[in-house]
Amino acid sequence: MNDERDALIHGAYLAAMDDGPEGWTPWLRRASEWVGGAAGYLAMVDRAKGALTWNTIHHVDPAGPARYEADRMHLLDPQIPVVARLQQSSLYRDTDVLDRDDPKVAVYLRWMEAHSRTRHFITSASVIGNGRWVGGLSVHNAVSRGAIDDEQWRRLASLAGTLEQTLTFGVLHAEKLREQWWSARLDAAGEPAALLDESGVVLRATPDFEQALRRDDGLRMAGGRLLATDPASQRRLAAAIARATAAQGAIADATRIERSDDRPGYVLCAWPLVAERRALVPDQAAALVTLVDPLAAPVSRVALWRAAFGLTAREADLAEQLFSGRTLEEASAPLGITINTIRVHLRQIFAKTHTSRQAELIRLLSRFG
Repeated sequence: MNDERDALIHGAYLAAMDDGPEGWTPWLRRASEWVGGAAGYLAMVDRAKGALTWNTIHHVDPAGPARYEADRMHLLDPQIPVVARLQQSSLYRDTDVLDRDDPKVAVYLRWMEAHSRTRHFITSASVIGNGRWVGGLSVHNAVSRGAIDDEQWRRLASLAGTLEQTLTFGVLHAEKLREQWWSARLDAAGEPAALLDESGVVLRATPDFEQALRRDDGLRMAGGRLLATDPASQRRLAAAIARATAAQGAIADATRIERSDDRPGYVLCAWPLVAERRALVPDQAAALVTLVDPLAAPVSRVALWRAAFGLTAREADLAEQLFSGRTLEEASAPLGITINTIRVHLRQIFAKTHTSRQAELIRLLSRFG
């Protein structure tokens, strides 16, 4: 028991840093099985909004998580209001917190029994981030196993302190990464850019993007949303943003925005943002939009990479070396850094571009000039 617990403690810190192959996913599977459950749910809840912001699921039936998401059962999860009211970290059973006479709770539990084949659960909930967030690990028993027993309680309790520490670390790490990404985006010599949330509202914009909006010569902002002056351009713009911010099957798109004078129109590109594995508290951003002005000076390929993915100057230099066909070892000399440092930079590039292999990275980079 102690060896497996120690491995889980070590694995939680690696997952928080995303040094594992898939972040929290393999850790969740291992922890759920060790506690003795048929399913495990690791999630983050914004207490102020009472809303789920991130989750990952393990289930003995691989089809279980997909059915859970497709039926949007996360919107009915009765634990969300429970953890939103917590004043301190807590360990509890379902029988401690759920009102089974509540119609919404009853619907959720019936669905879980019918489709997930689970019933009782135990949860370790950690209040973190100055009280803004609650991170929770819930382990659910198969219907056939019955209620949570004392051994399951002891096992999850032995992980509770580590879980709180690692989720706290993960939140801080994710927030720092997002700020670094946006800072790099601001510094990159690329097109003007803005981040949009899932409803198309502008969250952040670069100064040159804001300047383009102030010119109001084809594109402006009203009610926090981007609008095109020309009606046909507006229809195309709305469709492109909808495709890039779609909850399922989001795709990149580009459209022409006609100007209000005789100058060539803008080209607006909308890129869906894939949720980073380690972003426990994801930015609400769902898409990145970039604005190309045909009258502006041409932008270099490396600058486009930095602009699109928030690469640092050194990461972009390494990407250029790899794009030119050099191996990691061959890139070491012209960059003047060791192979170990190169591997660190490559791992960061993979994280920022949401790729996992060099061939996949090169294919992605080739789309940018």
